[in-house]
Amino acid sequence: MERLRVLVEVQSAGSIAQAAPGDPVRQSQYSRQLRELSEFFGCEVAQRKGKTLRLTERGARLAELARGQLNALTDFHADCHAEAKMFSIAAGDSLVQWLVIPRLGTLLSRLLDVQFSTFNLRTHDIVSQITDGRSDFGLLRKNAVPEGLKSTSLGKLNYVLIAPRRICPHKKAITLAEALSALPLAMQTTDGQFTSHLRDIAKTLGARYQPVLCCQSFPQTMSAVRSGYYAAVVPANAAIELDTSEYQVVEDAALKPLARDIHLVWHPRLPKVRSGAALTLNELQKAFRF
Repeated sequence: MERLRVLVEVQSAGSIAQAAPGDPVRQSQYSRQLRELSEFFGCEVAQRKGKTLRLTERGARLAELARGQLNALTDFHADCHAEAKMFSIAAGDSLVQWLVIPRLGTLLSRLLDVQFSTFNLRTHDIVSQITDGRSDFGLLRKNAVPEGLKSTSLGKLNYVLIAPRRICPHKKAITLAEALSALPLAMQTTDGQFTSHLRDIAKTLGARYQPVLCCQSFPQTMSAVRSGYYAAVVPANAAIELDTSEYQVVEDAALKPLARDIHLVWHPRLPKVRSGAALTLNELQKAFRF
C-alpha cells in the first residue's frame, strides 16, 4: 500500500526529484520502493532519463489504477469514522472565480459530509487530471471534452463588453463597434480560439481592433477594467458584481460566436469507486447550471 501511494505521489509530481525536492534520502527511498514495485509486477514502472527517474507507460497506468483504489479506501475510512470526504474540481481561472466558488456554498446544507478543493488549470491539464484521477470533476467547453469521459451541459456561457463610463466618449449607450474602435482594450490572449473569433467580429463590424493590454486570464482583464482605464470582452458572469452606474455592459448579437457550451466532466469509474461521488455529481449539476 505504501509503495503504491509513493507511485501515485511521483506521478502527480512528475518525477522523484519533484516529489521529494531537496531531500536525497527520501528520493533514494522512493527509488527503492518503485524498484520493489517493478520486481513485484514483473515490469518496469520507472526509468531513468538523464538524471531524472520518471514513470514508464505501465507505471503511469498502474498509478492511475492505484489512485482510484486509494481514494476509495480513503472514502471507506472516512465513512467508518464519520469524517468528510474530499472532492476536487478543476476549471479555468474565470470559471473557478465566477461560477464554481460562488455556488459551492449553496451545497453546504445538502452535502454535510463532503469537502471541496478547487484547481485553476488549463484545458489540457483538466482533461489529463480527470483521466488519471488526480481531479474528480472538471469544467470544460463542449468541444474540449474527449471520448472516454462523461459530461453534462451546464449551459451556454455568453460574452459581453464592459467599459468604465469614465472612458466612454459620450453619456449615451456605447455600441460594440464604437467600443472596439475607440476605447483602450484589455484582452485575454492565451486562448487562441477566443482571440481569433474576436478579431473576426471586429472585422465584420468594421472596427479598428488594437488591444493595448494583453492578459493571461479573464480575471486579469477584469482587474484592468476595474482600474477604470480599460474596456474588455469577458464572460457575462463577470458583470454580475459590477455597479452599472460606473460601467457600461454592452450585449450584442455579434458576440454570439464567442458563446461556449460549458460541461461538467467526470470519469465513468468515479461513481463506481468513490463513496458519495454519485450524490455529489448530482448536486454539482444543479448548483452549476446556468
